[in-house]
Amino acid sequence: MEQQTRNPGPEAGTAIGYFNLARGLGMLFIVLGHSVNLFLDFAEPAGAGLFSGAGSVLGGGMMEAFFMISGFGFFTRSFRKCRAIQCRLLLRPYAVTAAAILATRLLLAVIKGRSFFGHSGALVPTYLLGLNAEGGGELLGIPVESVSILWFVLALFGGWMFYNGICRLPWKRLRPWLAAGCVALGWALTLVSRVWPFCLPMALMAAGYLAAGEAVRKRGLLERELTPGQWLALAAVVGISAAFGGVNMVTCTWKLGLADVAGSFAAGFLLLRLYAWFMHRERGGRLLAAVEELGFSSVWIVCLHAYEKVIFPWYRLAEWFAGNPAAGTAVCFACRCGVMYLLYRCILLTRKRWRRRTMGEKIKRRREKG
Repeated sequence: MEQQTRNPGPEAGTAIGYFNLARGLGMLFIVLGHSVNLFLDFAEPAGAGLFSGAGSVLGGGMMEAFFMISGFGFFTRSFRKCRAIQCRLLLRPYAVTAAAILATRLLLAVIKGRSFFGHSGALVPTYLLGLNAEGGGELLGIPVESVSILWFVLALFGGWMFYNGICRLPWKRLRPWLAAGCVALGWALTLVSRVWPFCLPMALMAAGYLAAGEAVRKRGLLERELTPGQWLALAAVVGISAAFGGVNMVTCTWKLGLADVAGSFAAGFLLLRLYAWFMHRERGGRLLAAVEELGFSSVWIVCLHAYEKVIFPWYRLAEWFAGNPAAGTAVCFACRCGVMYLLYRCILLTRKRWRRRTMGEKIKRRREKG
C-alpha cells in the first residue's frame, strides 16, 4: 500500500493511500471516544431520547467510512490470491494480537496466583473463534467476552472474501443486488443471535460497504456535484436515524433496523465528502505527517488499541478522576497513546530485524547456489 502526498490532485481520490490522513484521524477519534466512554453513564440506552442517537449514528458512519475506504482499493482476484493477501494483511495481525492478549492474561494469572480459566477462560473461545460478544453473550451456555475493536479486522477480512466472490460471478448487473443482500442478511443474523463466529454479521455487511466504496471510486462521487434532491435525501436519512435511532456497530445493534443501517451509511459517505473537500486545500506540517503515518499502519494501530484496551486497567482512572472527568479523559487518552506508541516502535524494530534476517538468508542461499 503506497502512501500519497497531501493535496495530490483529483485523480488521487481513486487510490487508497489518499485516505491515510482520514484513517489516522479516525484512529485518534476512536481512542479518544473509548477514553470518554469510561466516564459516561450508560444507564440510558442509545436512542432513548430525541436526537440522543446523533452520536451513535456518527460513530457508526465513521466505521462504515473505514470499510468504504477499503473498497477504494478493491480489485477482483482469484480466491487463493485474495485469501493469501488478506491473511497477510489482516489475519496475521489479528492472530499475533490474540496470542499476545492470551499470553499476557496467562502471565498475570501466574503472577497474581489466580485461576486463568476462572478469570480469563472466556477469552480462549472468544479469540480462537473471533466471537462478537461485546456487552455479554453465550455460546453453548459458555459465557464469552468481546474481541474488542478486532471485530473490524475480522469483518474486513470476511467482507473482502465475500465481495471478491460476488465480483467473480459472470452476472455484472446482479452484483450490486447481491452486495445489498449481504448487508440485509448480516443485519438479519443479528436478530437471530448476538454471538457469531468470526464476526459473521459484520463480515456480510462489510461486503456491501466495500461495494459502495468501489462504486464511489468508479463514479467519482466524492468530487461530483450532488443535486439538491440528493443532499436532501442524505440529510433526511441521517436525520431520522439521529433523531429516533440508535446505532452500535460493536454490538451489531440498530434500533431502527435497516433504517439505522442506511443512516450510518449516509453519515459515512458525508464524512468522506467532507474529507475530500478538506484535501482539496494544501496541508502540511509534522503533525499531519504523523497522523498520516498512523493511517498507513492503521491495521496494526487497531490491534495495538485492542491489546491495551483489554489488558490495561483503564477503569481505575474512572475511579480516581470521578470528580473531574475532563482531566481523567485527557490522562487516559495520553496514557493510551503513549502505550500504543511504545508497542508500535517495538513492532517496527521486530519487523525490521526479521526482514534483515530473511534477506540475509536469501542472499546466502543465492551464493550457495551460485
